[in-house]
Order: sequence, then C-alpha cells, then structure tokens
Amino acid sequence: MSHNVVILGIISFLNDLSSEMIMPILPILITTLGGGGLAVGIIGGLRESIASLLKVICGWWSDRTGRRKIFLSSGYGLSSGFKLLLAFSRTWQHVLVFAGLERVGKGMRTAPRDAIIAESMPEAHGKGFGIHRALDTSGALLGSAVVFLLYWFLNFDLAKIILIAAIVAFSSLIPIYPEDCGSLFLLQAFSP
Repeated sequence: MSHNVVILGIISFLNDLSSEMIMPILPILITTLGGGGLAVGIIGGLRESIASLLKVICGWWSDRTGRRKIFLSSGYGLSSGFKLLLAFSRTWQHVLVFAGLERVGKGMRTAPRDAIIAESMPEAHGKGFGIHRALDTSGALLGSAVVFLLYWFLNFDLAKIILIAAIVAFSSLIPIYPEDCGSLFLLQAFSP
C-alpha cells in the first residue's frame, strides 16, 4: 500500500469530518441569519457549481504543470480558511460568499489529489481509491455524529460548532507540510 494514499486518506478523513460538521447546520445558520429557502437553495447550488467547474480547470492545469502538491495544499488551505470565516458570518450574504469560496478549495484539490492516488498505486488503482474513499467516508460519518452530539446534546451554538470544524480542517494540513508542522507524516511530491 502506498504511503501517499494513506496520508491523503488521513487528510480527507479530517477534512470530511470538518465538512460534515458544517453541512447539516448550514441551512439552520442561513435561516438564523435572515435567509429563507431561496437563499439556502442558491448557496447550495453555488457551492456545487463552483466545485464542479474548478475540478475540471484545476485538473487540467495540474496535469499540464505537473505540480499537484501546490493544488492540494492550496485547496485544503482555502477550504479551511473560509470555514473559519464562516464561523464569523453575521448575515446570510456572508455565508453565501464564504461557503461559495470554501468550495473553490474543493475544486482545486480534487483532481490533483486523485492523480496523486493514481500515480501512487499504478498497479492497483482500485485499491488505492478504495482505501482513500473508506477513510473519506469514515470522516463524513464521524462528522455527522459529532455535530449531532454537539448541537442536540451539548447545546453548542452554530458558530462554536463551525469554529471547531475549522480547527479540524486546519489540522488536515499538517501531513501536507511536515517540515513546517513537525509532523511524522510526509506527503511525497509526484511528477506525472
């Protein structure tokens, strides 16, 4: 099994844990800040549109340049930063901007990440993607459970939950740059 696949799986686990702590409460946050059903729909549609469009563009660009790690680190970094700003939203328009820009990070990182996984396990693509998806999905399941516990049982307010989620998202950056963070993990750079 490839070291890169495991590290990318850990990064995705943490990032999805963070994202799934925010997703269930995002409509509540929007309506609490004065947005209605239309605002919830616009924000949801914008988020997915941005991510889908940028996956194509950034995938092409990372293939062309061969610099996958910069797309990966920038994508996870942008997502983490805008999740943090989301915790300080005071109007639903802030949520529109911050949630939309958070998806820029997803669009930037997805195709280059998948290319690293494919390059890391050239003889076993299915196994590499399966391991990554299992860790990614485990983070999503845990994130949903954590937000349920924090919101319904511990009565955390929305901003605190989003702030905790942002901290978890920033922790997903540690394995990308171990020399800066003192991590034992190292995501090895790949050239196509």
